[in-house]
Formats: sequence, C-alpha cells, structure tokens
Amino acid sequence: MKNLKLLLILPNLENSNILICKSNKIFTYSDLVEENVGFDNPQSYNDYFKEMTNISVYRKYSFNTTNYAVFVFELAEKNFFTPNDDFEWVTYDDFLSNCADEELMNIIRSIDKNYNHSTNMSWLTSKGFSAYFSWLKDYLDKNNLIITGEIKQLKNAYVSTVFALPTNIGKLYMKIPGKIFINELNFTNALGETGLIKLPNFIAFDKELNIILMTDMQGYDLSDKSEPNIYRDVIMDYAKIQKASIRYLPLKHKHYDSTILTTIKKLDGFSHKVSKVLQDSKYELSREESEQLSKNIEIVKPLLEQINKIAIPNTLHHGDLRPGNIRVIDNAYMFYDWAWSGVSHPFLEIASFLHIVRRELNESEKEIIINQYLIEWLDYGTYEELKEVWGVIASLKNLFFAIIDYDWIESIIYESEHLDLLSSDWWLLEKRRFYLSNVIKRFIHQNFDI
Repeated sequence: MKNLKLLLILPNLENSNILICKSNKIFTYSDLVEENVGFDNPQSYNDYFKEMTNISVYRKYSFNTTNYAVFVFELAEKNFFTPNDDFEWVTYDDFLSNCADEELMNIIRSIDKNYNHSTNMSWLTSKGFSAYFSWLKDYLDKNNLIITGEIKQLKNAYVSTVFALPTNIGKLYMKIPGKIFINELNFTNALGETGLIKLPNFIAFDKELNIILMTDMQGYDLSDKSEPNIYRDVIMDYAKIQKASIRYLPLKHKHYDSTILTTIKKLDGFSHKVSKVLQDSKYELSREESEQLSKNIEIVKPLLEQINKIAIPNTLHHGDLRPGNIRVIDNAYMFYDWAWSGVSHPFLEIASFLHIVRRELNESEKEIIINQYLIEWLDYGTYEELKEVWGVIASLKNLFFAIIDYDWIESIIYESEHLDLLSSDWWLLEKRRFYLSNVIKRFIHQNFDI
C-alpha cells in the first residue's frame, strides 16, 4: 500500500482564503500516511489540527491524488478565525502565485470549486455541519438536554458522518448518512415495527435534513479477530432473523433487490455496462477481459436459473454484514447500520460474511459453520440440494459483489450533474471503480469450465 503526504486544508470561502503554515507554506501532517487514511477515525486529526493551529475543526471530506492524501476541514466554531503565530490566512490567488507544485495547485483549485458541493454527501453545502448542529441545539433545548463535554467526530467518509455527544442523560450519537444510500431511517423504522430484531434507538430524526440522533448502543463492536465459535454463533443468530423475516416479505418500502431472479435480469448486457463505467480510468478492462467476462456470464446464467427453481425463500438482507456492524451487548448480538439493506437469497449474505472473516477461519472450521447453517434450511430441500445451492452462490459471490458495486456507481453518475476532478463525488466514483474492478477481475479469472 502506497504512503502519501497528508495535507490538512482549512478554507474560508467568504474571504477566498486558506490557512497555511508560515514555514512550509502548506499544512502537512507530521508523518506519511497510508492511502486508505480517509477511513480512519477523524478525531485524532481534528485534535492534531487544533493542537498545531489553535483552531477547532471537523473534517468535511477527503480525497487522494498521486502523492497526497487530502483532508478538507470546516470550522467547528464559526466565529473563531485567529490561528497561532505559526499560521496565517492567505488568499487563493496569493498561494497559487507562489506555488510551483502543479499537483498541489490543482488540489487548491478543486477545493475552491467543490468545498460546498456534492450530490452524494449531504453535509457538503454552504451551511455545512452548522445546519445539523443548529437542529441538534433546538432538539436539546426543547428536551432540557445539555452537552456536558467535548463533541467528537467518530466517522467521516462518503457513506456517513457521525458525531459522539456527551450529555446529561448519557452519550448520544448524531449520524448524517450520505445521499446515495437507500434511506436508512425508513428501513430501520420499518424493521422496528416488525419487532423482528433489536435495533439502535433513534430518539429523533429529520427526514429533510437527513439526520438521525440515537442513544448509545452500549456494548462493543464484534472484533474482526474473533474465534471461530463466535462467528458460528453470529451466523446462527442471523439465520434465525433470516427465517423470521420471510413472513414480512415482500417489503413495502424502497429497498435493494439482490434476489436471484433480479440478478439474472441484471446480467443482460452487464459485461458492456461494466466495461463502459470502467472505460477511460486506470481500472479499464482489456478487450480480452471484457470478452472473458461475457463468456463467464453466459456460463453462470443457467446455474442461477437452476437454483432459482429451488424453493428456498428470499429473506431480509443486511447488505453490509461485517464485524464492524455487529454489536455485542450482554453476550447477545445486535445487527445495525441497515443503510444498504433489502432482500436476497439467504445464502448470499452468509457467503459474503464468511468471505470477510476468511482469514480467521481454516477450511475445516468454515465447513463446520456452513454445515450447521444449512441444517437450518432443511424445510426447503434435502441437505444435498442445499449444499449444491450453497456451492453455486458461494462460487458466484464476486459476481454478486460486482453487480452491487456497479449499481452504486450508476447511482453516483445518475445523481451527479458533473464530476469535477478532485471533488468528493469524483473520489467516491474512483473508490467504487476500484472495488468493482477488483471483484469483476476475480470473477473473470474464475474457472467456470463445467
């Protein structure tokens, strides 16, 4: 993984200024960082920024270029603009006229243009985070709640931004989902009405702002280094949820459809569509890869049609089942963050989860878990039939992943009027192309000579 120089940039668009370090002319982090740094907890960088400059900030968005990882900040205290003596505000024009680094100049130009614009990240507007904190203040005042300590930013990525808020009734969390997700609020509320599973407690929300306020879930997130018996228990608990969800289908609200029948339909022209969205990028497929993709799709279509005839019912689909979305509370598991949820064949979710935790399981341990899981579905076929269906779905997980990533890319392109280079939307598209390229090439190189 490549190491990059981390730029910490605070603009003040009202005066066309940016904050720079007098000695280095640009504010950089003390160490090189890995290229996936934007998925880290942003609070440590917010703290570093304040320690160095004496200005409180929240991270607004991030992106990478060839040599730089870029964190773009927003003032946490709107009326506080005075930095310490090592820093100063300069105009964009003054900075650019004294800069000889073309890559850095393009970064600064992009921020001036895209700081308050995104069709995917709700908080990239002229009001920024202040709109959400204004809503929060009104709610707290009406309910006699007060902030008792420092507000911390726990997450800031293209999927969402999350703040932790210490209050006189305990810790609360303010979550701002990205626009590209099917409405997490509607889905979670609908799930809550079924009584099917334990869910986070949403105490307030605003659909227009796209904001959720929730109580502390307690407990802790499941470790991605857990023992095999823990993963087995998680899967068996989830199997109960899957089976219980059958009576609530079809869902009445908008959701993502990963069913076998819909997947078969999406395969029509899929090779061409994938080639097109990867075209003119560093992830572009070669002619040979595109041809092999088409061949593999034609091979697996009959397999999907065959398992679609077997009467295993569709079930609730979390969409991002991983240890980081599973909370351990009093030795029980709570599955949360249902932002990309819907309906699918039940085996797909488990095959995906086992792929995510694959490094913690040897083949024997994985086989034991799969066998126990399949026994839960004996009402819908013999063990041999279930095992055959499992084998097909597990072998096609890369294709399912690719379809989901392609749909995500399509939503980005559809929602975005334009994608300026080095904008937040451009960076989101680059990341999704990267993921699509990885899974589609794994599928291309699979052997389906059957």
